[in-house]
Amino acid sequence: MSALLEARELVRRYWMRRGPFGKAAEVRALDGVSLTLEKGRTLGLVGESGCGKSTTGRLVLGLEAPDAGGVDFEGAPMPRPGTSAWRAQRARMQMVFQDPLGALDRRLTIGTQVAEPLVIHGQPADAARVASLLTEVGLREDHGARYPHELSGGQRQRAVLARALATSPDLLVCDEPISALDVSIQAQVMNLLMELQARRGMAMLFISHDLRAVRQVSHRVAVMYLGRIVEEGEPDEVLHDPAHPYARALVSAIPHPSRRGQRILLSGDPPNPADRPTGCAFHPRCSEAIARCRVESPALLPRPDGRMVACHLAHAPVAKAA
Repeated sequence: MSALLEARELVRRYWMRRGPFGKAAEVRALDGVSLTLEKGRTLGLVGESGCGKSTTGRLVLGLEAPDAGGVDFEGAPMPRPGTSAWRAQRARMQMVFQDPLGALDRRLTIGTQVAEPLVIHGQPADAARVASLLTEVGLREDHGARYPHELSGGQRQRAVLARALATSPDLLVCDEPISALDVSIQAQVMNLLMELQARRGMAMLFISHDLRAVRQVSHRVAVMYLGRIVEEGEPDEVLHDPAHPYARALVSAIPHPSRRGQRILLSGDPPNPADRPTGCAFHPRCSEAIARCRVESPALLPRPDGRMVACHLAHAPVAKAA
């Protein structure tokens, strides 16, 4: 299957000032992230808050430019933001946000907002087209005349999804699309996303901290930690038999009768991105760390089972240091 999108060694830096008179410190939100998304398939991106998942989504869409690395869409480099070529390509790439109420303008009707992308990109935005989009995501035609506050949370997220689908995108970036919804509504939205993907053939980058949701919708899973991907592979492999210590800790937090009493508790908090540890960024919290982990950052390398893992122990197991 051919690649729709390829991201190569993405680096994104921000600057944070420590105190009103302090020196500005560099924060690497992304530190060499590479990923490939195939047509019609879903890549799940998981990790703790602040690991760089949402930043990856913004760079993939061209909403921000990387400080290093690049993004190819159908084999061609992403056009420079703000150009006519970029605007034309943006019609083929859309985003579904975490907070549906925040993503909608409370002063405009749902129908007006669903039609907005069509107007922006010069496509027909008649009432029949808007009604068709609302129906496709499980809303009624009369929902188009309502305002965001008149809809439930699940209905608002369906409206946001209808707006994202208006230009018939080839890629949908879903940034925590179910975290603000009730559990029963979460399942409905995930099922809807899979139905739409099967019908439209679009690819999805599904960003979430919920591993169970990622497992349900994804064809491949990538685990991020402090701006880097530490493991990538098929969902059943990564979520049933994780190879990276951080991925094992995440998976152990999923409630399951077979793992009763086997929860892996990480010591300490995630490191400050402005003061990254030397070597492997995870080694201060890793119970398996060896001397090499403290001085050498592991590369993301393939294993015989097809998984990509960034861990010295995963590729060449050695005895633990005392």
